[in-house]
Amino acid sequence: MLMVLTAACTNDEKRLENKWQLQQYQYSDGTTIRVDSVFYNFQKGSFSAICLLPDDTYRTFFGNYSFKGTTLSIVLLVDAVADPYYERYIGWEQGKRTFTIEELSESTLLLTYTDIHYSFRSY
Repeated sequence: MLMVLTAACTNDEKRLENKWQLQQYQYSDGTTIRVDSVFYNFQKGSFSAICLLPDDTYRTFFGNYSFKGTTLSIVLLVDAVADPYYERYIGWEQGKRTFTIEELSESTLLLTYTDIHYSFRSY
């Protein structure tokens, strides 16, 4: 039984290691905000968020992540939080965020933080 659980966790970690395009935020009141310019990247504990700016340039915010069960924790590097575009595109308190993974498949990643649902597609 332990081997089956280990294999399932390994498969989820492999699925998470990908580039994900944020498609929308959905709030508990039903408000939905569509997004197409933010990408989350996960690779063996390293995290980056690439944000496309209106002037066709981009900003990359680097950090680390840990993944256990349905919990995904991301901690950004200090330099990322100091970036002038940080609040507009990321805006996490103290450069950290812990999400609950609602769904993780080859093509879909659904995360929840408090009452906000984040929908991503594999990119």
